[in-house]
Formats: sequence, C-alpha cells, structure tokens
Amino acid sequence: MSFYLSKILWLILNPFNIFIFITLLSIFLYFIKLRRLSLIIFLINFVFIALISFLPFGSYLIYNIEKEYHSYIKPPDQVDGILILGGATNALLYNEYDQISLNGSSERLVESVFIIKKFDKAKVIFSGGSGLVNRPDLDHAQVAKSFYKKIGIETNQIIFEDKSRNTYENIIYSKKIANPKINENWLLITSASHMKRALLIADKNNWKLIPYAVDFKNTKEFKLIPNLNLLSNLNSFQQASHEWLGLISYYLMGRTAKVF
Repeated sequence: MSFYLSKILWLILNPFNIFIFITLLSIFLYFIKLRRLSLIIFLINFVFIALISFLPFGSYLIYNIEKEYHSYIKPPDQVDGILILGGATNALLYNEYDQISLNGSSERLVESVFIIKKFDKAKVIFSGGSGLVNRPDLDHAQVAKSFYKKIGIETNQIIFEDKSRNTYENIIYSKKIANPKINENWLLITSASHMKRALLIADKNNWKLIPYAVDFKNTKEFKLIPNLNLLSNLNSFQQASHEWLGLISYYLMGRTAKVF
C-alpha cells in the first residue's frame, strides 16, 4: 500500500507538476475575472521558477546529503558482504531492445564490478525489483544480471533480490537474505545522494552497513552561485526534492529514526 501511496504523493508533490498546476490555476482564475489574484499567483510561481533556474538550489540540497560521504569513497580492508542497490538501469528499454540500458546512476553497477573483483570471497546481493506500478515484471535485477554476465562477472556468486520496489524494501528483503552476523562488515553501494536514506533504514532495522558512495553529483567545493545552466538547475531541484521528500516521508512513516 505504501508503495502506491508514495507514487501518488510524488505525482502530486513533483515540483514540475506543481509549477504546471499553479500556472493552469492562474489562467483559470484570470478567466473567471479574479485577475488580481491570478496575477499574484502567477508572479509568485514565476519568481520561484526563476530562482531555482538561475540559482542551483537543487544541487545545493543534494550537496548537503552527499558531503557526509566524501570520505567514504574507499572500501575497508575487510569486507564480508556487499549490498548493491538497484536504480541504475532502465528495465523497460532493456526489455524493448534486448540491450543493457543504464541511466545517470550507472556508477552503482560500474563501481560494483571493481568491488566484487577485489573482495571475491564476500557474499554479494543485488537488490532491485520493479519500481513501475503497471509493469511489475520489469525489474532492475534482470538487467543487472545481464550486465554482470557481459562484463565477465560470475553471476552464480551474486544473489539477485528482485521483489523490492523501493529503498525500504531493498534493505528489509536484503537483510533477510544476508542474515548478517554482528561482527560482519557489509558494504553498501549506492548513489551518494541516496546513501543517507538507505543507511537510516538499515540503522532502524539494526543492520550496520558501511557506505561506499558512488555517483556524486557535485564537487567537494560546491558553491551556491548564479549560473545559466537553467535546465540542469531545474532537473537538480527535482532530484533533490525527491530525495528530501523521501527522507521526510520515511521518518513520518516510522521507517527511520530521524530525518537526517
């Protein structure tokens, strides 16, 4: 139920959808003769869009999550298990063209190849089912399995968890498979901006995971200054909204002990 609720909430709270809705609302108000109110709403909406277009607020919000993991880009000497979170593939296009289709988080898979080879005795779990409401058959695990085969990794040494539909289920289902011992070192590979949410869920469920952050979106010396990368700034704001709303909603649902 929470999976479908999260999809509905994101549809409502997606910044781009909100901008469009407010614009349509202002047009509607204009035509029903509430022109002053229409103008005020339109101007507020315009100013906000202009601000997040010219100022990289989205990148700044992402940076504030990522910066905690700047020092977690090297694995420890001893690793007993490796958990790789899905989200780096496009299962729909993979199914359509029978080719590996990766997205902007491809580092989750690419970096995991080196880690798997380095710790060849470690237990490996790849966690990623389908995040599509209408296509539960299209999961990240099937694409990842094909990727590892083509790259030369023995897939028999990897456990592919393909039932999880979100970050919470990634951690819950994977822990059941891993059955981690207290003294074991388990490495978590996911995007730096996604790491906080995953670790908070793991902590809530008494699983101590060691972060191995990949897919950084910003430099370590990030500065909030105006620029003309308008579309990039808008996209970053949407991504940041998704991550921060995830942190807040998981806390409100009791899936984490704190927001950040």
